[in-house]
Amino acid sequence: MNPYLPIRKVPLDYNGIGSSAYAVQMQHPGGTDVMPAWKEAGVVGGSYMLLPNEEVKNAAHQVAEECKIDFVHDKTFFNGRNFVYSMKSQHVAGEVKAGDDVALGMQFWNSYDGSKAFGFAMMLYRLVCTNGMMSKDHFNTYRFKHEPKSEDWGDSLEQVVTNINNLVGGTYQLDDFIANLRKLNNLHITVEELGNIRHKHLQEIPITIWGQLVDRFIHPHPTGFNQTPPEETNTYTGWQLLNAGTDILWHKENPTVATYGQNAAIVDGLCRAVA
Repeated sequence: MNPYLPIRKVPLDYNGIGSSAYAVQMQHPGGTDVMPAWKEAGVVGGSYMLLPNEEVKNAAHQVAEECKIDFVHDKTFFNGRNFVYSMKSQHVAGEVKAGDDVALGMQFWNSYDGSKAFGFAMMLYRLVCTNGMMSKDHFNTYRFKHEPKSEDWGDSLEQVVTNINNLVGGTYQLDDFIANLRKLNNLHITVEELGNIRHKHLQEIPITIWGQLVDRFIHPHPTGFNQTPPEETNTYTGWQLLNAGTDILWHKENPTVATYGQNAAIVDGLCRAVA
């Protein structure tokens, strides 16, 4: 689905009785000049300042251009209502083990139904496989005010650039996050430990996702999210378990909004297990 189709906000009414709510509509291909194919994407309040996804993408690239490091587009998610634009860098934030580095990334969010405000958050990428790792514990989410004009976000975007450059320059460290990832790499996962992690730290993960995670953990994907298959070393680590989860969720063919939350839940849950 094209996330950059024209949009509009129109008032709702029933039998001539006006409503305080407004419908957000997208113009889809297939209509005519006389009768455009407008389809509802969400319902919002009258004061909600609708922001086209195109402007969110432009804001992401504006931030990328002003940062001290290079960011490139990685993934775009759009389900007709929610929009996520992810960008990755090659800037190494830390080394989990020899030859296994993690790099900075960033995400911009938007929605056409008011469920997710225009926002921004940092994230990490595992460079050997480009798995995206999200975290609510280690990265703050920045929410932009929905103002009538995009130039009103100038100061906010400058603050985002400053926050990223502070991470790059070492003003704000990711020491705790990287330290937990290293601890996970040194954590041997037994059956007992796997059960402990599931019921104490990853209990909110749906059973279907948990089953896929364990299956990927004990039988890595042929393309390899682990450098060495666990069965060849007789060692199963917490770092491999984390990457089994992020590999499934980040590269999911048909992700949902919940997919991103599950990614953060797995990363944060496993980090808490060794904190």
